[in-house]
This record gives sequence, structure tokens and C-alpha cells, in this order.
Amino acid sequence: MSRRTRTWWFRAGVAAGMVMLVAAALRLWTLYPGDVDPVGAGLGLAGTGIAALSWWQAQRLADTDVQAAAILLAGRVLAEERAQRAQLLGRKGSDAVIDVDFSFHPTGGSVSAPPAGSLKQVAGYFRELGGPGRLVITGVAGSGKTVLAIELILRLLDGRRPDDRVPVRISAASLDPDVPVRDMLARHLTAAYGLKPVTARTLVQAERILPVVDGLDEMDDTDEPGYGSRAARALRALEEYEHGLDRCGMVLTCRTDQYDALVADRAVPRGIVRVDVGRVGGDKAWSFIQAVTDQEDPDRWRPVLDALTRDGHVLAEALNTPWRLTLAVSVHEQRDPVTGRYVRSPEVLTRFADQQAVREHLLGLFIPARLAAADPAGRGPDARRTHAYLAVLAAHLRANAGRPPLDGRVLSGTDLVLHRLWPLAGDRARFFGALVALATCLPGVAAVVVAAVAVFSRVEIVDGRISGATVMAVALLLLPGTVAVRLLTEPVTAYRQAWSTADEDGLLRSRGGQSRRRSVVDGVLAALYGCLTSAAVIMEFGAALPLWVPIVFGVLVGVGMASGRDVTLGYAGSWDGVDPRTVIRNDVVSTLVAALTFGPGFGFMLGIWFVKLLEGIPVVAAVAVAAVFGMSLVASWSPLLARRYLGLLLATRGRLPWRLGRFLHRCYDAGLLRISGIAYQFRHRELQDYLATHPQAPTAAPVPCLEGEPS
Repeated sequence: MSRRTRTWWFRAGVAAGMVMLVAAALRLWTLYPGDVDPVGAGLGLAGTGIAALSWWQAQRLADTDVQAAAILLAGRVLAEERAQRAQLLGRKGSDAVIDVDFSFHPTGGSVSAPPAGSLKQVAGYFRELGGPGRLVITGVAGSGKTVLAIELILRLLDGRRPDDRVPVRISAASLDPDVPVRDMLARHLTAAYGLKPVTARTLVQAERILPVVDGLDEMDDTDEPGYGSRAARALRALEEYEHGLDRCGMVLTCRTDQYDALVADRAVPRGIVRVDVGRVGGDKAWSFIQAVTDQEDPDRWRPVLDALTRDGHVLAEALNTPWRLTLAVSVHEQRDPVTGRYVRSPEVLTRFADQQAVREHLLGLFIPARLAAADPAGRGPDARRTHAYLAVLAAHLRANAGRPPLDGRVLSGTDLVLHRLWPLAGDRARFFGALVALATCLPGVAAVVVAAVAVFSRVEIVDGRISGATVMAVALLLLPGTVAVRLLTEPVTAYRQAWSTADEDGLLRSRGGQSRRRSVVDGVLAALYGCLTSAAVIMEFGAALPLWVPIVFGVLVGVGMASGRDVTLGYAGSWDGVDPRTVIRNDVVSTLVAALTFGPGFGFMLGIWFVKLLEGIPVVAAVAVAAVFGMSLVASWSPLLARRYLGLLLATRGRLPWRLGRFLHRCYDAGLLRISGIAYQFRHRELQDYLATHPQAPTAAPVPCLEGEPS
């Protein structure tokens, strides 16, 4: 069901609820004349409506407070980027930071900048640029461009002034050049940081966002993107995104060769300052290894340290980036979980003849080394299965680079978003998703069939006439009957619809205290409404039910309003920080809560009507059948995300783990993946490319021998 349709149903339900509430009040007045003052009751209802409208307006103003929203967003960005920085550095603290140098390269325009700088000076360097602040960070693969961008974000947020822009990092591979930048930024703020859509749009329109586009080189599967490439189109879209009469500020990261190609085609933004991250020299590599390795046994790394400072040695070139140094340390600091002894000696690195051999050696051992460090007990999949699972995902990302858009959406070559991974299994994922939709629809359809049999079995024609109660029962059956027909089309919709509208809006990752308070208020009001309406129905129809029954069903409706509302309508959720699994988890939880609360509440109301109109039907049976219908209705009209994700899991048995989200987060904790917004990404593109071309973990290979040693 589309967002517009759900919104219409929600508003229609609110209107119907208000009508029923007024009707219940009037009925109580007619049942107990003299005990209720109609004028006072009317004034009370009017006052309640005015108070509710004032409260809604106050919430609306709070959601569009630019200063408060910017402070909220800055806090969430700071928390997430700190977590990403710690994960990229192996949670070793400041010792794991290589203070890489960068140099200034003019790319045209009147912007001036210092000739050079370092990691610790990047924020001051950026502030000295003046103007809108336009910076591109270039370097070779593994040179630390992302770490430098994160460092810039953290230092800009540290001591941020109220009117400063909030830097927000965005994966370039997830950008769609055909979507206006303002819309893209608002969607990203909603999906990655859980802001309400109105709050996100307010921040973008107020020009409080500094986009930090990470990985521009990953938008195209070529080393020489031309003027018509996705990267060039994205840059033109950013160039057209202006703040009033001024150009917008931006920070980009891109590999040197790809950016040089864009410069040659004149596809880069105007007035942008370029800094190129330098390679890690022998002295800094030596300092880094000494800082993060075992100080009690420094001689273990002595051969490697000597090789790094020797001119022309293979290791001096093979380990000249932070990524490769991190690989080397991770692989050769692995210890046996029982004895505590080192599994392998770093001295073997000096025996390889070329850089490719060093690369293959380190990447082949990286997964078992990181898993051993993060999970010594081996509670998850072993290294071989982990390698195979990640290789399937890496091959999927690699295939996406050459695919045309799928139903209008460009598939990412770097991002692993759980509810967008279904193209990995193709039509099989759609088919299984449709089966899941059918499984949720069938109970509701069966309940309608049972109700229809009960109604038509009691139809009696006397003198060519049908009783008025029977006619009313048939008319009442038309509503669930029509809905049942609509339910039967849900499996077809689930198969044909590639992308859910809930995915476009970005599902709930964050709801703060203000939203929780709003949910509680909604829940209390809904509970009162449910109790009053249920009591009025019982008094009207004289159903033989105790008074606690309407109270229970009223509370169920209240709980549903407080915690099971549809996320696309602003429904409450919880912000769990950096965890892309929250999208699917909250989708499932909100659907279950809504089905178990609204379903029985709706069933109670509908069942009582049938009991009144058709004599001889047990109250419990009527309410139970109607409750099944209500639960099936809510579950079937839930967002498509969880259904398609479950279809992916069913379609990839044996190729991917059953608990895929848990597996990916385990790999994140082990340092094999990183997180960007609601997406997992491989720790480095080199690791992704290696896994895509090596579907199976390498077998143990003999260690190369130095010249003169026995083989």
C-alpha cells in the first residue's frame, strides 16, 4: 500500500473515531437523561478538540525549530562518527592514528590555501579556506581519505557554534544524480539519523548541512570517468545546489586517478581546493608499528621495520598506506586463544618477491585474524564460512557496477543495505516475498469466508421478505468482504513492486524523548476512546460481556497507538545508534505490535455488531474471528521491507546465513565491515575486490624462503 493510501486510511480512521466518540457520548446521554448536561458535554468536547489542535501545533513548531534540530543532528553525527573512527582504527585509541601529511594542489579559481598540512590540522585548514568551504581529498587506495574526512567532521563538530553547518557524511555510491540534492539530503537525514521528514527538510532549506561525499571514485566502474559518468553528474548536481546566491560548501573524497580524469574533462566544481594525501614513509610506519604492537617483544617486528626503511625493498612500497599497515598488524598480531602465543611471525613479510604477493598474503589471512581477535570463543560462523558469505555479497556489489537501474534505482556497488539486497536473489526473492504476503493474507480471507457462511446460513425469506437485521448483517459484511478482495491482491503487489514507498522515506531510526512523550499522549487518548466506544457498544446492544472487556480492548488500542504506529506517519520507534539492522527490526516490531493491538480491538467492535444482528452466534466466536481478520489486515498492509528481506533469506539458503543482519554486524564488530548511515560497507574496497574474485578461502600455502635458506 502506498504512503498516500495509508495516510488516507489513517485520516479516515481518525474521522470515524471522532464520529463514534460523539455518538457514544450522545448515546450515554439518551440512556441516562438528566445525568449528563448536553451543553457542558458539548463544550467539553469542543475544548478537547481545541486542546488537541494546540498541542499538535506546538509539536509542529518544535519539529521545525532550526537551532534545536541542528543541535540534535550534530549530537547524533558526532556519536556515529566517533564510533566509525574507533572501528576503523581497530579500537586501539590514538596510538593507531597515522598522522598522514597532505599537500595543496590548486584546481583553478581564486581560492588560496596553505601549501601543506597534516591530519591533526585538517579542521583548521578547512576553516582557513573561507568562502563556502569546498574541499576535495584525494589519494591512492588505502591512503586514509575516509579517516581524514571523519577526522574533519569530528573536529568541526568539536566546539561547533550555533550557526555553523553540520557536516554529514554520505556514501557517494548511494547517490542518485537524477534526484535533487535537497531531496537527497533530506532523505539521508531521515534514513541515517532518524530525523522526522519535516525536520530534515527544515535543516536543508535553512542551509545547515555540509555534505561530506565519501568515495566519489566508487560511483563508476572505471579508472577514467568522463563528463557523462555518474560521478560527473553528481558533481554537477552539487554545483547547482546553491545556498541563496552563494555556492554550497562541500567535502569530497576520491582516488587520485579518477579525480584527475574528472579534472581533465572539466567536470569538477568551481572554487574547490584539493588536498592530496601522501604515502606513509618508513619513519611513520615504524612509529605506528611500534605503538600498536607488543612492546614486550619488539624484536618480532625488527626485520619488517628494517625493511621499511631500506631503499628499494618490496615492503617499503607494499606497506606505504595506512590500510596496508593495518592489514599487516592485524594478521601478524593474531594469538592462539589457548596458549596466547603468536600464530605467525611478521618476519615472513620480508620473504615475498613483489607487492602482489604481499597483498594476497595479507588479504587471505585478514578474515581469520580479525575473527580470532573479536570472537576467540568462535560462537559465530568460522573463518571459511565467513569468507564464503562475504564473497557472495562482494560479488553482488561488483555485478551492480555494470547493471542498469532497476525500476528507476541505481544499485550501489559498495552499500549493503539489508532491505535493498533482494536483487542478489533476483525473482526468487520476489517470489518468496509474495508467498510471505500470501501467508499473512489468508487468515483474513478465511475469517471473511467464515463470517459470510455464518451470515448467509441465517438468511430466512418469509413471505418474500428478508428481516432488517439480516440485511444489516449483509451490509456490514460488505466492508470486510471488500477488504478481503483487496488482501488477495497483496501477493501480486508484493511481487511486482520493486521498492517500497517506506524505503523512499527512510524508516525510523531515531525517536527522542519528545516523540516518546507524544506517543504516550496518543496512547492515552486512544485508550480512552477505545474504552468509551466499547462501553457504548455494549450498552447499545446489551451484549452479555463484563465491564472489564471494553477496558482491555481500549487499552490494547492505546498500546497500539503508543508503540505500533506506522513509521511513515511518524510512528514511534527507538534510536539504537549505529546499527543498520534497526530498520528491519523496527519494521517487524511495529507490525507485530499493531497486529496484536489494533487487530483484536477492531475485531471486538466488528464481532459485537454481528452478535447483535445475528441471533445465536456466540460472542467469543464472533470476536475471535473478527480479531483474526483485523490482525491479518494490519500484517498484510505493513511496509514491504521486512517481507522482501525475508524473501531474500528464503531464496539464498546455503549461500547466506539465516540471520544475515546479525552476521553482518558481527563482521562489523570484527573490523571486516564499516557502517555508513543505514548501510554496511566492506572495510576497504581492496578487501571487497579480493573477496569478489576469491569465492573460497585460500588453503594454507607454504611460506616463501629467503635466498640461501632450505626449502
